[in-house]
Amino acid sequence: MKNLLNALCVFVLVAGFAFMTSCSNSEANTTSVPAHECEGGQQLSIAYVDLDSLIANYEYAKELEMKLVNKMENDRANLNSRLASLAKRQEEFQRKVQNNGFLSQSSAEQQYNALMQEQEKLQADAARIDAENLQAQQQMMKELSDAVRAYINEYNKTAGYDVIFDRAATLYIGDAYNITQDIIDGLNKKNNKASEAVADTTAAK
Repeated sequence: MKNLLNALCVFVLVAGFAFMTSCSNSEANTTSVPAHECEGGQQLSIAYVDLDSLIANYEYAKELEMKLVNKMENDRANLNSRLASLAKRQEEFQRKVQNNGFLSQSSAEQQYNALMQEQEKLQADAARIDAENLQAQQQMMKELSDAVRAYINEYNKTAGYDVIFDRAATLYIGDAYNITQDIIDGLNKKNNKASEAVADTTAAK
C-alpha cells in the first residue's frame, strides 16, 4: 500500500488554494472549523488527513488489498506447482540420459526440446502474471485514490475548509486540525451502503 500512499500524498484538496499565496483574497468562512488568521485579519480554515491511518482503517481498501493478495498467492502457488512438476521431469530426463534409457538420439532430443519449450512457457507465464498483478495493483491504487478524493470533495461541501493537507506533507500541524476519523467514518459508511445495495440486488434476483 506504500505506492497508494505516495499517490494520495501528492494531492491537496483546495476549496480556495489562492489562500496559500494571497490570504487577502479570501472570504469569511461561516463554518465552525479551526482557522488560521492571515495578514489583514482574514480567516483561513485548514485541516489535515493522516493517509496512513485512513488507508489502514478504510474497509474498502482492506477488501481490495485482500482480493489482490489472494490472487497473487494463488498465482504463485500455481506457478510453483508447475515449476516443481517440470523440475521433476527434467531430473527424470537427466537420469534416463545417464542410463542410456532412450532408444535413439532423436527421441532424446524430442523430449529435451519439449522440456525446454515448457520451461520457456513457464517463464513467459510468470512474466505475464507479474505484469498483470502490477497492473491490477496500479488500478487498485487509482480506484482508492479516486474514491478518497471524491469523498473529501463531497465532505468539504458542508465542512467548508479552505485547505485540507495530507499530514505527511507538513512539518508540523496541531491535532486540532485532524479530520482523519471523520473521513474514515464517512468512507466506511458509504462503502457499507454500497455493499448493502449490492446484497439487496443479488437477493432480489
